[in-house]
Amino acid sequence: MIRWILQGLIRDKTRSLFPFLIVAVGVALTVSLFGFMDGIGLSMLDLTAKLDTGHVRLVNKAFYEEEHLVPIDRALAGQKETGEWLEHNSDPRIHWSPRIRWRALMDVPDENGETRSQTPVTGFAIDMLSPESFDVDRLNLRQSILSGRLPKNPHEMIVGYRLAENLDLKLDDTITLLGQSFDGGMAADNYQVVGFVRFGVTAMDQKMALMDLTGAQRTFYMDDMVTDWLGYLPASVSYHDYKAIKEGIQPKIPQWMKNPPTAWAKDDEPIVLTILEQRNLGPMFDKFELIRSVTILVFTVLMVLVLWNAGLINGIHRYGEMGLCLALGETHRMIVFRLAIEAFVLGVAGSLAGCLVGGAFVWYLQEVGVNMGDALAQSGMMLSEVARGRLSWEGMVWGVVPGVAASVLGNLIASLSIFKRSEASLFRELEVG
Repeated sequence: MIRWILQGLIRDKTRSLFPFLIVAVGVALTVSLFGFMDGIGLSMLDLTAKLDTGHVRLVNKAFYEEEHLVPIDRALAGQKETGEWLEHNSDPRIHWSPRIRWRALMDVPDENGETRSQTPVTGFAIDMLSPESFDVDRLNLRQSILSGRLPKNPHEMIVGYRLAENLDLKLDDTITLLGQSFDGGMAADNYQVVGFVRFGVTAMDQKMALMDLTGAQRTFYMDDMVTDWLGYLPASVSYHDYKAIKEGIQPKIPQWMKNPPTAWAKDDEPIVLTILEQRNLGPMFDKFELIRSVTILVFTVLMVLVLWNAGLINGIHRYGEMGLCLALGETHRMIVFRLAIEAFVLGVAGSLAGCLVGGAFVWYLQEVGVNMGDALAQSGMMLSEVARGRLSWEGMVWGVVPGVAASVLGNLIASLSIFKRSEASLFRELEVG
C-alpha cells in the first residue's frame, strides 16, 4: 500500500505539490526564526558571561548590593585561599577566573604635562600575563585588537577604540588614572596605552579599559584582593543547569565562613550567583522562550489551516476515487488512514526540504552574521553589533515536528468529510467524472 501511495503522490502533482510547498515553507521559516532567536539569546548570554558576570559568580554580598558604585573597599581578600577553596568545592567543570572591577577618571596630558582631555571610565582587570591564564583567549583579545598589542607588563593597558578616538589617544601615550583606593584614599597611577580594542559592544568600546590584574592591585592598593571570581562552564552545559550547579556550592559557604581566610573582614559574606540572576537576564530569557513557543504555535496553526483547506479542495477532486475504493471493499476508516499516511509522507518530505533551506540560512547567520551597527547597541542590552544565528538539532526538531503534525492534522480534519457522504454519492462522482 505504501508503494502505491508513493507512486500516486509522485504521478499526481495536484495532490502533492501544494501541501509539500506549504510544509517546506512553514518549516523553513520556523527553523530560521528559531535559529535566529536562539542565536541572539545565547550570544547575549555568552557575551555577558565573558565580559561581565561569568556563568557562575562568587562575590562579596556587600559589594554586590552596591555594585553600581563599584565599591572596591568591599572586595574579597585572600585571593589564593579563595581560589583553592573554589577549586575543591565547586563543580569540576567550572574554570574560575579572578577579576577586579574599577572606576576612575582618565586624564590625558599634553606635551607640557597639562590636561589635554579627561573622562570617567570603567574597566576591569584580568590575568593577562600568566602563561596558564585563559582570559585573553576567552575574551578573544588577540583578534579584537585593532591596532597595537596586548600588555606585556602591569603598567600597560588597552582601551576601547571609540574611547581612544574621543580622547584623541595615540599608541604609547601615557595616561593617568585617578580613583579610590581600597582603604578609601586617593589612588593615582600612570599607564601606557599599548592597544586599541573593539569589544563589539558600543557602550564598552566608548568607556572601557583593560589592564592586568597585578597592575590594578598595585594601583588601587588591593594586594591579594579581587572584587569577583567568575566561573566559566563548557558550552555543552545548558543554562538551565546553572541553578543546580550554584546550589552545589552555596550550601558549603556557611561552613567555610566558620574558618575563613585570615585576610577577610569580619563582615565579609560571599554569595554565589548565576548569570540568569544578574542583569535581569532570567526574566528576559523566560520571555524569549515564551515568544519562541508562541511563534512556533502560530506557524503550526497557520500550516494546519492552509493544509486543511488544501485537503478539502483536494478531496473534492478525489471523491470518485474514494467511491471506487469503498465499492472495492475499503471502509471509511481505511480511506482516512490512507490519506493520513499520504499526509505523513508529504509532511516528512516537506519538513526535510524546509530543514535544508532554513538550516542553510541559519548556518549563514551563524558563520557570517549580519552587522546591525548601532541598532542592537541602542537596545541597552549587552549585544554584539553582529547578529548571529545558531544552528542546532533542537531547532530542526522544533521545525520538523510541527511540520509533520500540521500536515497530518490538516489532512485528517479535511478527510472527516468522507464520513458525511455515502458510498453511492461518492461513486456518482466517479461516473460524472
